[in-house]
Amino acid sequence: MNPASSFRLFITSTILFLFSISSLLFWPQVTSSQSLQSDGPASKFEGGSRTKTTAVRSGNPQLIGSNGDYTVTSSDTVLNEYAVLAADALAGTSTIIVTDITDLDSPIPELGPIGNGDLLMIIQMQGATIDTSNTVSYGSVTALNGAGLYEIVYVTSISGNVITINNSSCLSGMRNSYSVAGRTQVVRVPQFINLTVNSGASIVPESWNGATGGVAALRVYGTLLIDGSIDGSGRGFRGGIYRSDFWSGETSYRTTFSFASAAKGEGIAGFGPEYDLLFGRYGRGAPANGGGGGNSHNGGGGGGANGNNGNGWTGQGVMVGGSELAWSLDPGYIANGNARTDSSGGGRGGYTLSLIDLDAEVVGPNNPAWGTPLDERREVGGLGGRPVDNDPAARLFLGGGGGAGEANNGTGGDGGAGGGLVFLIAGTLTGSGSVRSNGLAGADSLSPGVDAGSGGGAGGTVVIHNANSTIVPIEANGGRGGNQNIVSANEAAGPGGGGGGGFIAVRTGVPMRLTDGGTSGTTTSAALSEFSANGATTGAGGQNAATVPSIPFCFAPTAASVTLTGRATAEDGIGILGARIVVTRQDGSEVSLLTNPFGYFELDGIDAGETLVVSIEHKRYIFFDPVRVVTPIDSASEIEFIAVE
Repeated sequence: MNPASSFRLFITSTILFLFSISSLLFWPQVTSSQSLQSDGPASKFEGGSRTKTTAVRSGNPQLIGSNGDYTVTSSDTVLNEYAVLAADALAGTSTIIVTDITDLDSPIPELGPIGNGDLLMIIQMQGATIDTSNTVSYGSVTALNGAGLYEIVYVTSISGNVITINNSSCLSGMRNSYSVAGRTQVVRVPQFINLTVNSGASIVPESWNGATGGVAALRVYGTLLIDGSIDGSGRGFRGGIYRSDFWSGETSYRTTFSFASAAKGEGIAGFGPEYDLLFGRYGRGAPANGGGGGNSHNGGGGGGANGNNGNGWTGQGVMVGGSELAWSLDPGYIANGNARTDSSGGGRGGYTLSLIDLDAEVVGPNNPAWGTPLDERREVGGLGGRPVDNDPAARLFLGGGGGAGEANNGTGGDGGAGGGLVFLIAGTLTGSGSVRSNGLAGADSLSPGVDAGSGGGAGGTVVIHNANSTIVPIEANGGRGGNQNIVSANEAAGPGGGGGGGFIAVRTGVPMRLTDGGTSGTTTSAALSEFSANGATTGAGGQNAATVPSIPFCFAPTAASVTLTGRATAEDGIGILGARIVVTRQDGSEVSLLTNPFGYFELDGIDAGETLVVSIEHKRYIFFDPVRVVTPIDSASEIEFIAVE
């Protein structure tokens, strides 16, 4: 009989079961009949240091590792990789096709090309259908379709641009269908034992470019220490694109004519090319969570939207501050039962051009006395975007882009971009830094300031699935509306509406969470000193108290049971007796056992495909790679720990 076998310690004599909420591995809950698992690599490390390598990617293909420990030392470090879905993917299937598999390769030598065991997020960014009538209803969502659907899967094999996911352990394939037309992307998600973001350093996603980006997704088994920041601000849906053209008196909610109105912000229904198919990319109507463009002549852009605070939507934003007398003359105020509006979503853009210094507390908008026939200081600024319903178990969205302010003199700019998606799975989240995904401010009308301000971008989405309570502050605020910085004594135009607040969901803990709406822009015109908002409104607050009961991991271990085996040896190959092995299982429980006189250990009853964290310690020895993340597929899986002294 092999002496190694005869002296192995079996589970029945050595195991201690320790259930700990602060264990190194915490496993996320799932939302369908599919069950557990997790893991995969990273991306563009623009700055950082790799302190440990624990990935097992050669020599033993049954063991799938992680990316070890990592420290981020530079600002604007991108850790994810992104690829475009090349063909529609159907629910229940186990393959996806991307346009170029090398887009998922990491430039970091230790991480290398995409491979088996890597973790991916599949997410459809757009694809909602909307009302296209030339009314205030323009842009209301008639069907979400696949917009926002996402799930997290493992790579089991790659052939060319074809990726097979969860082939050996996912019984029903993908839970969702995804379309190319809906701008579906595949995001490679790095996994770490521990991850540190130094003070002054930051992790960011690539900016959303209409095909990829906008998502920062990380998996950290142990501690995610943030002394710097993880920041998705301004990486979400794009703001309406600036153009300079002239027209007067436009009241449309959607139009194909660029001279009539400014461009709408991007949202879950698309952007410019998609809006062209929906009767026009210009006009004050708000397309889903994108802000409406300001109408001519010089109406302000509407703010983008994201988080839903539960208030009804009118597109009028929130009338904050300023003169009650001036607000009381506003058509939105009157329509609201002679009360200030408190709409969900983005803020409304300000009034169109005025040329005479009148008292705004006496003379309301839509009045030719303001000296501008056809324009009349009309209330036709871009409407604020509509909020969307984020759900960590199923759908997540980027912050909507702000609409552009109407411009004809070359002094305006784009609407503000919305915040991106920050998605974190971690055992412990701690540190003196922050997690952010704010919307950007809409562009100001710069000196001489004779154009309108643009709408602010909406706050983004932050989802944190953490095992242990966190106090790291989180914010997903809307961006400020653009100002009109004009030097004329009498002329005034519309400032931009503020972006709506974003969405924050945390599994456990009570960190500071802010999803404030962005403030409206203002005008510096002396003629409107009594009412500097000039009709522009603040974005509504978002949703900051959501929890994360589950996330869509598509992992279903088979019923097969395997045995995890391993050995601890000195550098000369002699087995080490009494080394303590701790195996942390997917349910958060720990199993502790000791190596036998020949250095072997063995653990029965592991589910095939179950991901484990295995660590070793000994009072006399220090081990190279003392912590491993492994996914044993069969009983041939074996871990070798080698002491360095």
